[in-house]
Amino acid sequence: MKEQLHQKVERIVHRFGFANVRVSNGKAGQITLSGNVDDINDRALLVAVARTTPGTFIAR
Repeated sequence: MKEQLHQKVERIVHRFGFANVRVSNGKAGQITLSGNVDDINDRALLVAVARTTPGTFIAR
């Protein structure tokens, strides 16, 4: 079974230590991040990790 985009991103962000972050599907190639991070630097890192996952598009 092929891994869904949101599953792939969630696996990667958890690998970076963001265990409290959930990733859900949106439109094709779009995901939603939800949860809590410690500070603005962690938020920036989380977004960068998600954005660099092939196939993603992060809406603001």
